[in-house]
Amino acid sequence: MRRALLSFALAVTVAVPARANDAFLANEAVPATGVPQVPKTVADKAWGAAVPKAFRVSAQRSVHLNDKRANELLETPGVAEVKVRALVSGAELGLLLEWADETKDVVRTDEVNAFADSAAIEFPRTYGAGKRLPYVGMGDDAMPVHLYMQRATEKGTLGNEYVAAGFGSLTRIPKAQGTMSMEYDGKAKVWRAIFVRPLKVEGSSVAEALVPVAFAVWDGARNERGGYKQLSGWHFVKLPQPAVDPAYLKQLAWGYGAGELGDPAKGQAIAETICVACHHLPGKALAAPGLAPSLANIGVIATPAYLRESIVDPSGVIIHALQPNAHYSKSLPPDKNGAYPNADAFQWSTRDTVGKTVSKMPAFSMYTPEQVGDLVAFLKTLDGTRR
Repeated sequence: MRRALLSFALAVTVAVPARANDAFLANEAVPATGVPQVPKTVADKAWGAAVPKAFRVSAQRSVHLNDKRANELLETPGVAEVKVRALVSGAELGLLLEWADETKDVVRTDEVNAFADSAAIEFPRTYGAGKRLPYVGMGDDAMPVHLYMQRATEKGTLGNEYVAAGFGSLTRIPKAQGTMSMEYDGKAKVWRAIFVRPLKVEGSSVAEALVPVAFAVWDGARNERGGYKQLSGWHFVKLPQPAVDPAYLKQLAWGYGAGELGDPAKGQAIAETICVACHHLPGKALAAPGLAPSLANIGVIATPAYLRESIVDPSGVIIHALQPNAHYSKSLPPDKNGAYPNADAFQWSTRDTVGKTVSKMPAFSMYTPEQVGDLVAFLKTLDGTRR
Protein backbone atom coordinates (compact mmCIF):
# COMPACT_ATOMS: atom_id res chain seq x y z
CA MET A 1 0.00 0.00 0.00
CA ARG A 2 2.80 2.42 0.92
CA ARG A 3 4.58 1.66 -2.37
CA ALA A 4 1.35 2.30 -4.29
CA LEU A 5 0.84 5.65 -2.56
CA LEU A 6 4.44 6.62 -3.31
CA SER A 7 3.97 5.75 -6.98
CA PHE A 8 0.78 7.85 -7.07
CA ALA A 9 2.55 10.81 -5.44
CA LEU A 10 5.40 10.63 -7.95
CA ALA A 11 2.92 10.47 -10.81
CA VAL A 12 1.17 13.62 -9.56
CA THR A 13 4.51 15.40 -9.15
CA VAL A 14 5.45 14.64 -12.74
CA ALA A 15 2.01 15.44 -14.14
CA VAL A 16 1.79 19.00 -12.81
CA PRO A 17 4.80 20.41 -14.73
CA ALA A 18 3.78 18.35 -17.76
CA ARG A 19 0.40 20.10 -17.78
CA ALA A 20 2.14 23.46 -17.40
CA ASN A 21 4.47 22.69 -20.30
CA ASP A 22 1.60 21.48 -22.48
CA ALA A 23 -0.45 24.60 -21.73
CA PHE A 24 2.52 26.84 -22.44
CA LEU A 25 3.25 25.21 -25.80
CA ALA A 26 -0.42 25.24 -26.80
CA ASN A 27 -0.69 28.96 -26.08
CA GLU A 28 2.72 30.32 -27.00
CA ALA A 29 4.28 28.16 -29.73
CA VAL A 30 3.67 27.79 -33.45
CA PRO A 31 4.90 24.45 -34.82
CA ALA A 32 7.36 24.62 -37.72
CA THR A 33 6.73 22.14 -40.51
CA GLY A 34 9.80 20.55 -42.07
CA VAL A 35 10.23 21.07 -45.82
CA PRO A 36 13.07 20.38 -48.28
CA GLN A 37 13.31 24.09 -49.10
CA VAL A 38 11.64 27.13 -47.55
CA PRO A 39 9.68 29.04 -50.26
CA LYS A 40 10.67 32.64 -50.92
CA THR A 41 7.29 33.91 -52.17
CA VAL A 42 4.02 34.45 -50.36
CA ALA A 43 2.02 32.71 -53.09
CA ASP A 44 3.96 29.43 -52.90
CA LYS A 45 1.55 26.59 -52.11
CA ALA A 46 4.10 25.03 -49.74
CA TRP A 47 2.91 27.47 -47.07
CA GLY A 48 -0.35 25.56 -47.00
CA ALA A 49 1.44 22.71 -45.20
CA ALA A 50 2.23 24.96 -42.23
CA VAL A 51 -0.13 25.00 -39.24
CA PRO A 52 -1.29 28.59 -38.50
CA LYS A 53 -1.26 30.11 -35.03
CA ALA A 54 -2.80 33.47 -34.08
CA PHE A 55 -1.08 35.78 -31.59
CA ARG A 56 -2.40 38.99 -30.05
CA VAL A 57 -0.73 42.32 -30.77
CA SER A 58 -1.32 45.70 -29.13
CA ALA A 59 -0.10 49.26 -29.41
CA GLN A 60 3.33 50.02 -28.06
CA ARG A 61 2.59 52.75 -25.51
CA SER A 62 6.06 53.74 -24.32
CA VAL A 63 6.25 56.21 -27.18
CA HIS A 64 4.83 59.72 -27.57
CA LEU A 65 5.19 61.62 -30.84
CA ASN A 66 4.21 65.19 -31.63
CA ASP A 67 1.44 63.92 -33.88
CA LYS A 68 -2.06 64.60 -32.54
CA ARG A 69 -3.84 62.30 -34.98
CA ALA A 70 -1.44 59.40 -34.40
CA ASN A 71 -1.75 59.82 -30.63
CA GLU A 72 -5.54 59.74 -30.85
CA LEU A 73 -5.51 56.68 -33.10
CA LEU A 74 -3.09 54.90 -30.78
CA GLU A 75 -5.86 54.89 -28.16
CA THR A 76 -8.30 53.19 -30.54
CA PRO A 77 -8.16 49.50 -31.52
CA GLY A 78 -5.72 48.69 -34.31
CA VAL A 79 -4.67 45.32 -35.66
CA ALA A 80 -5.81 42.78 -33.09
CA GLU A 81 -3.82 39.72 -34.06
CA VAL A 82 -1.21 38.32 -36.41
CA LYS A 83 -1.57 34.82 -37.82
CA VAL A 84 1.79 33.04 -38.12
CA ARG A 85 2.95 30.00 -40.09
CA ALA A 86 6.44 28.49 -39.91
CA LEU A 87 8.45 26.26 -42.25
CA VAL A 88 11.96 24.97 -41.65
CA SER A 89 14.51 23.22 -43.83
CA GLY A 90 17.99 22.00 -43.04
CA ALA A 91 19.36 25.48 -43.70
CA GLU A 92 16.59 28.09 -43.23
CA LEU A 93 13.64 29.13 -41.10
CA GLY A 94 10.70 30.87 -42.74
CA LEU A 95 7.77 32.71 -41.19
CA LEU A 96 4.60 33.84 -42.95
CA LEU A 97 2.68 36.62 -41.18
CA GLU A 98 -0.91 37.51 -42.06
CA TRP A 99 -3.00 40.34 -40.62
CA ALA A 100 -6.16 42.26 -41.50
CA ASP A 101 -5.88 45.77 -42.95
CA GLU A 102 -8.72 47.67 -44.63
CA THR A 103 -6.38 49.74 -46.81
CA LYS A 104 -3.17 49.20 -48.74
CA ASP A 105 -0.74 51.96 -47.81
CA VAL A 106 2.46 52.13 -49.85
CA VAL A 107 5.05 54.89 -50.30
CA ARG A 108 7.77 55.87 -52.70
CA THR A 109 11.17 54.64 -51.58
CA ASP A 110 12.38 58.25 -51.25
CA GLU A 111 9.46 59.50 -49.13
CA VAL A 112 10.20 60.33 -45.51
CA ASN A 113 6.97 62.03 -44.37
CA ALA A 114 4.58 59.32 -45.51
CA PHE A 115 3.57 56.17 -43.69
CA ALA A 116 3.58 52.70 -45.18
CA ASP A 117 2.15 49.40 -44.05
CA SER A 118 5.08 47.45 -42.63
CA ALA A 119 6.01 44.34 -40.69
CA ALA A 120 8.95 43.13 -38.60
CA ILE A 121 10.13 40.18 -36.58
CA GLU A 122 12.88 39.90 -33.99
CA PHE A 123 14.90 37.10 -32.41
CA PRO A 124 17.21 37.20 -29.39
CA ARG A 125 20.83 37.07 -30.48
CA THR A 126 21.31 34.29 -27.91
CA TYR A 127 18.81 32.30 -25.85
CA GLY A 128 18.40 29.07 -23.91
CA ALA A 129 18.24 27.63 -20.39
CA GLY A 130 19.54 30.05 -17.78
CA LYS A 131 19.23 33.06 -20.08
CA ARG A 132 16.37 35.50 -19.76
CA LEU A 133 14.53 36.86 -22.77
CA PRO A 134 15.46 40.35 -24.00
CA TYR A 135 13.11 43.25 -23.45
CA VAL A 136 10.59 42.86 -26.26
CA GLY A 137 10.95 46.52 -27.30
CA MET A 138 14.12 46.00 -29.39
CA GLY A 139 16.15 44.25 -26.71
CA ASP A 140 18.31 45.70 -23.96
CA ASP A 141 21.98 46.28 -23.16
CA ALA A 142 22.58 42.78 -21.83
CA MET A 143 20.41 40.90 -24.36
CA PRO A 144 20.45 42.34 -27.90
CA VAL A 145 18.13 41.24 -30.69
CA HIS A 146 18.31 40.56 -34.42
CA LEU A 147 15.52 42.25 -36.40
CA TYR A 148 14.08 41.90 -39.88
CA MET A 149 11.85 44.74 -41.09
CA GLN A 150 10.07 45.39 -44.37
CA ARG A 151 7.79 48.17 -45.59
CA ALA A 152 5.50 48.35 -48.59
CA THR A 153 6.58 50.68 -51.38
CA GLU A 154 5.24 51.43 -54.85
CA LYS A 155 8.02 49.27 -56.30
CA GLY A 156 7.67 46.35 -53.88
CA THR A 157 9.21 45.43 -50.57
CA LEU A 158 11.94 47.49 -48.95
CA GLY A 159 13.58 45.23 -46.38
CA ASN A 160 16.47 45.64 -43.98
CA GLU A 161 18.12 43.68 -41.18
CA TYR A 162 19.19 45.24 -37.90
CA VAL A 163 20.67 44.58 -34.49
CA ALA A 164 19.44 46.48 -31.45
CA ALA A 165 20.02 46.66 -27.71
CA GLY A 166 17.14 48.86 -26.59
CA PHE A 167 15.26 51.95 -27.71
CA GLY A 168 17.41 54.27 -29.80
CA SER A 169 20.04 51.66 -30.67
CA LEU A 170 18.72 50.28 -33.97
CA THR A 171 21.71 49.59 -36.25
CA ARG A 172 21.38 48.32 -39.80
CA ILE A 173 23.33 45.27 -40.93
CA PRO A 174 24.81 46.27 -44.33
CA LYS A 175 25.01 42.73 -45.73
CA ALA A 176 21.55 41.26 -45.39
CA GLN A 177 21.26 37.47 -45.29
CA GLY A 178 17.49 37.10 -45.15
CA THR A 179 14.71 37.22 -47.75
CA MET A 180 11.57 39.32 -47.26
CA SER A 181 8.45 40.13 -49.27
CA MET A 182 4.92 41.44 -48.71
CA GLU A 183 1.72 41.10 -50.73
CA TYR A 184 -1.68 42.69 -50.19
CA ASP A 185 -4.82 40.69 -50.90
CA GLY A 186 -7.35 43.35 -51.84
CA LYS A 187 -10.26 40.93 -51.86
CA ALA A 188 -9.61 39.52 -48.40
CA LYS A 189 -8.15 42.84 -47.17
CA VAL A 190 -5.15 41.21 -45.55
CA TRP A 191 -1.40 41.60 -45.79
CA ARG A 192 0.85 38.56 -46.04
CA ALA A 193 4.56 38.93 -45.38
CA ILE A 194 7.31 36.33 -45.40
CA PHE A 195 10.62 36.39 -43.60
CA VAL A 196 13.21 33.73 -44.46
CA ARG A 197 16.56 33.62 -42.69
CA PRO A 198 19.45 31.16 -42.36
CA LEU A 199 19.29 28.99 -39.26
CA LYS A 200 22.71 30.32 -38.33
CA VAL A 201 24.27 33.70 -39.03
CA GLU A 202 27.18 35.38 -37.31
CA GLY A 203 26.23 35.90 -33.67
CA SER A 204 22.68 34.55 -34.02
CA SER A 205 21.20 31.05 -34.32
CA VAL A 206 17.60 29.85 -34.56
CA ALA A 207 18.47 26.16 -34.74
CA GLU A 208 17.29 25.17 -31.24
CA ALA A 209 13.99 23.41 -30.57
CA LEU A 210 12.20 26.46 -29.13
CA VAL A 211 12.99 29.70 -30.94
CA PRO A 212 11.80 32.96 -29.29
CA VAL A 213 10.29 35.41 -31.77
CA ALA A 214 8.23 38.60 -31.57
CA PHE A 215 6.21 40.39 -34.26
CA ALA A 216 5.25 43.96 -35.09
CA VAL A 217 3.03 45.49 -37.78
CA TRP A 218 2.43 49.09 -38.79
CA ASP A 219 -0.72 50.55 -40.39
CA GLY A 220 0.16 53.54 -42.55
CA ALA A 221 -3.44 54.79 -42.53
CA ARG A 222 -3.12 55.25 -38.74
CA ASN A 223 0.13 57.26 -39.09
CA GLU A 224 1.98 54.36 -37.47
CA ARG A 225 5.75 54.48 -37.86
CA GLY A 226 8.81 53.93 -35.74
CA GLY A 227 7.73 53.19 -32.18
CA TYR A 228 4.05 53.66 -33.08
CA LYS A 229 3.14 50.09 -34.00
CA GLN A 230 1.18 47.03 -32.95
CA LEU A 231 3.51 44.71 -31.04
CA SER A 232 3.34 41.14 -29.76
CA GLY A 233 5.08 39.64 -26.79
CA TRP A 234 7.67 36.88 -27.04
CA HIS A 235 6.25 33.74 -28.60
CA PHE A 236 8.04 30.66 -29.89
CA VAL A 237 8.60 28.58 -32.98
CA LYS A 238 8.82 24.89 -32.12
CA LEU A 239 11.13 23.10 -34.55
CA PRO A 240 10.59 19.39 -35.26
CA GLN A 241 14.23 18.73 -34.30
CA PRO A 242 16.15 18.72 -31.97
CA ALA A 243 14.33 17.70 -28.79
CA VAL A 244 13.11 20.46 -26.48
CA ASP A 245 15.47 21.25 -23.60
CA PRO A 246 13.35 20.44 -20.49
CA ALA A 247 15.22 23.00 -18.36
CA TYR A 248 14.49 25.78 -20.85
CA LEU A 249 10.86 24.73 -21.19
CA LYS A 250 10.40 24.74 -17.41
CA GLN A 251 11.94 28.21 -17.24
CA LEU A 252 9.63 29.57 -19.93
CA ALA A 253 6.44 27.90 -18.71
CA TRP A 254 6.16 29.70 -15.36
CA GLY A 255 2.64 31.04 -15.02
CA TYR A 256 1.01 28.08 -16.73
CA GLY A 257 1.30 25.70 -13.77
CA ALA A 258 -1.37 25.14 -11.16
CA GLY A 259 -1.31 27.83 -8.48
CA GLU A 260 1.45 29.94 -10.04
CA LEU A 261 -0.90 32.77 -10.98
CA GLY A 262 -3.26 34.04 -8.32
CA ASP A 263 -6.39 36.16 -7.99
CA PRO A 264 -6.58 39.05 -10.51
CA ALA A 265 -8.94 41.01 -8.22
CA LYS A 266 -6.40 40.94 -5.39
CA GLY A 267 -3.67 41.88 -7.86
CA GLN A 268 -5.73 44.82 -9.10
CA ALA A 269 -6.03 46.14 -5.55
CA ILE A 270 -2.23 46.04 -5.21
CA ALA A 271 -1.63 47.67 -8.59
CA GLU A 272 -4.13 50.48 -8.02
CA THR A 273 -2.58 51.20 -4.64
CA ILE A 274 1.14 50.90 -5.41
CA CYS A 275 1.90 50.70 -9.15
CA VAL A 276 -0.34 53.63 -10.09
CA ALA A 277 2.05 56.03 -8.35
CA CYS A 278 4.33 55.85 -11.41
CA HIS A 279 2.60 53.73 -14.07
CA HIS A 280 -0.58 54.34 -16.02
CA LEU A 281 -3.30 51.70 -15.61
CA PRO A 282 -6.64 51.55 -17.44
CA GLY A 283 -8.75 54.34 -15.96
CA LYS A 284 -5.95 55.22 -13.53
CA ALA A 285 -3.52 57.78 -14.94
CA LEU A 286 -2.36 59.70 -11.89
CA ALA A 287 1.35 60.03 -12.70
CA ALA A 288 2.78 62.35 -15.34
CA PRO A 289 2.99 60.66 -18.77
CA GLY A 290 6.44 59.20 -19.34
CA LEU A 291 7.37 58.92 -15.68
CA ALA A 292 7.35 55.13 -16.16
CA PRO A 293 6.16 52.79 -18.93
CA SER A 294 2.40 52.52 -19.33
CA LEU A 295 0.90 49.20 -18.23
CA ALA A 296 -2.29 49.57 -20.28
CA ASN A 297 -1.47 46.58 -22.50
CA ILE A 298 1.34 44.89 -20.58
CA GLY A 299 -0.57 41.59 -20.59
CA VAL A 300 -0.11 41.28 -24.36
CA ILE A 301 3.56 42.16 -24.61
CA ALA A 302 5.02 40.66 -21.40
CA THR A 303 5.34 37.03 -20.37
CA PRO A 304 4.28 35.94 -16.86
CA ALA A 305 7.90 35.17 -15.98
CA TYR A 306 9.01 38.65 -17.10
CA LEU A 307 6.31 40.29 -15.01
CA ARG A 308 7.28 38.26 -11.96
CA GLU A 309 10.95 39.18 -12.27
CA SER A 310 10.12 42.84 -12.92
CA ILE A 311 8.28 42.98 -9.59
CA VAL A 312 10.94 41.35 -7.41
CA ASP A 313 14.08 42.37 -9.36
CA PRO A 314 13.33 45.39 -11.59
CA SER A 315 17.02 45.97 -12.32
CA GLY A 316 17.21 42.56 -13.99
CA VAL A 317 16.19 44.24 -17.25
CA ILE A 318 17.10 47.89 -17.80
CA ILE A 319 14.79 49.62 -20.28
CA HIS A 320 16.06 52.72 -22.03
CA ALA A 321 13.81 55.74 -21.58
CA LEU A 322 12.61 56.17 -25.16
CA GLN A 323 12.44 59.96 -25.16
CA PRO A 324 14.89 61.23 -22.54
CA ASN A 325 14.94 64.72 -24.07
CA ALA A 326 11.16 65.20 -23.92
CA HIS A 327 11.14 66.66 -20.38
CA TYR A 328 13.22 69.54 -19.01
CA SER A 329 13.97 71.04 -15.60
CA LYS A 330 13.26 74.74 -16.06
CA SER A 331 14.02 75.33 -12.39
CA LEU A 332 17.70 74.69 -13.17
CA PRO A 333 19.94 77.08 -15.13
CA PRO A 334 20.21 76.52 -18.90
CA ASP A 335 23.50 75.75 -20.61
CA LYS A 336 25.42 78.23 -22.74
CA ASN A 337 23.11 77.53 -25.68
CA GLY A 338 19.99 78.20 -23.63
CA ALA A 339 18.95 74.55 -23.30
CA TYR A 340 17.59 73.39 -19.97
CA PRO A 341 18.88 70.10 -18.53
CA ASN A 342 16.80 66.95 -18.82
CA ALA A 343 14.39 66.22 -15.98
CA ASP A 344 15.89 63.31 -14.09
CA ALA A 345 12.46 62.16 -12.92
CA PHE A 346 11.69 60.95 -16.44
CA GLN A 347 14.81 58.82 -16.72
CA TRP A 348 13.84 55.20 -16.04
CA SER A 349 17.22 54.22 -14.66
CA THR A 350 20.11 55.69 -12.72
CA ARG A 351 23.55 54.62 -11.49
CA ASP A 352 24.29 53.27 -8.06
CA THR A 353 27.27 54.14 -5.87
CA VAL A 354 29.60 51.86 -7.86
CA GLY A 355 28.43 53.11 -11.25
CA LYS A 356 26.12 50.22 -12.13
CA THR A 357 22.94 51.06 -14.05
CA VAL A 358 19.87 50.22 -11.97
CA SER A 359 16.16 50.69 -12.40
CA LYS A 360 14.45 53.50 -10.53
CA MET A 361 11.64 51.10 -9.70
CA PRO A 362 12.12 49.66 -6.22
CA ALA A 363 12.25 45.91 -5.74
CA PHE A 364 9.05 44.66 -4.16
CA SER A 365 10.78 41.67 -2.63
CA MET A 366 8.59 41.98 0.47
CA TYR A 367 5.63 40.55 -1.45
CA THR A 368 4.83 36.91 -0.80
CA PRO A 369 4.82 34.50 -3.77
CA GLU A 370 1.02 34.53 -3.52
CA GLN A 371 0.89 38.33 -3.79
CA VAL A 372 3.28 38.28 -6.74
CA GLY A 373 1.06 35.66 -8.39
CA ASP A 374 -1.99 37.85 -7.77
CA LEU A 375 -0.30 40.90 -9.28
CA VAL A 376 0.95 39.01 -12.34
CA ALA A 377 -2.53 37.51 -12.85
CA PHE A 378 -4.01 41.03 -12.93
CA LEU A 379 -1.34 42.45 -15.22
CA LYS A 380 -1.92 39.62 -17.69
CA THR A 381 -5.54 40.81 -18.06
CA LEU A 382 -4.38 44.21 -19.39
CA ASP A 383 -4.64 43.86 -23.14
CA GLY A 384 -5.05 47.49 -24.23
CA THR A 385 -8.83 47.26 -24.60
CA ARG A 386 -9.80 48.26 -21.04
CA ARG A 387 -10.52 51.91 -20.29
